[in-house]
Amino acid sequence: MQTVQDFAKSKNISKPIVDTWIYRHGLPVIQIGRRVYIELIAYELWIAEHKKVVNREPPVKTMEIALPKKCRQSSVASKMRRIY
Repeated sequence: MQTVQDFAKSKNISKPIVDTWIYRHGLPVIQIGRRVYIELIAYELWIAEHKKVVNREPPVKTMEIALPKKCRQSSVASKMRRIY
């Protein structure tokens, strides 16, 4: 169990960031009087729940061409589908 200042130093982050995690994002803490303590086990569980994948590639979109009914069966339409 560490104070907010010690926790911020050990994780190499600023105290305002830790305060934001506590008050806006719900980082679990233990408060005794005015002192606020963070348990490392609670932090590890909290960070695992709030982890987001950033490098995921967006899905590939396929493009459908709106063709009149007359052109749907023609060879031009099939060529256009192969190109696009």
